[in-house]
Amino acid sequence: MDEVPIEESVEAPPEQRSTVATILVAEDDADIRDLFTMALEGAGVEVVAVENGEAALVELEGRTFDMLVTDMWMPRVSGLDLCKKIRAEPATQEMPVLMLSAYGRLRGREEAKMAGASDYLMKPLRPSQLVSKVDAMLGGRLVMRT
Repeated sequence: MDEVPIEESVEAPPEQRSTVATILVAEDDADIRDLFTMALEGAGVEVVAVENGEAALVELEGRTFDMLVTDMWMPRVSGLDLCKKIRAEPATQEMPVLMLSAYGRLRGREEAKMAGASDYLMKPLRPSQLVSKVDAMLGGRLVMRT
């Protein structure tokens, strides 16, 4: 019986990979921002990560994003205010917004909904939870790895 060689899976270099979505991440904690960025990029997402809502608004002026993932409470412009501004603009009013917060489960969810967030997750959360939620919100477009 001849042995059949096992084909090795070769991942394309980053410059040759196509992204399935472009997501803006606004998170003031640099460690969390980096962790979420790595997790989303691992699922084939192009990520633009910024440190607050003010920087997110600047990014939104020059680009189109498939989704926003934002912390609820940040300096300068909070995630709540950012979401309200996004909903007020015709170009971004339909963009999915995932609000993240470490504060008050019911109260936070209500505040996020009132600001116009599409969904809400409590921190701390595992990167895999974030990727799963983003995938669901984008209609299953991400590359889910086990």
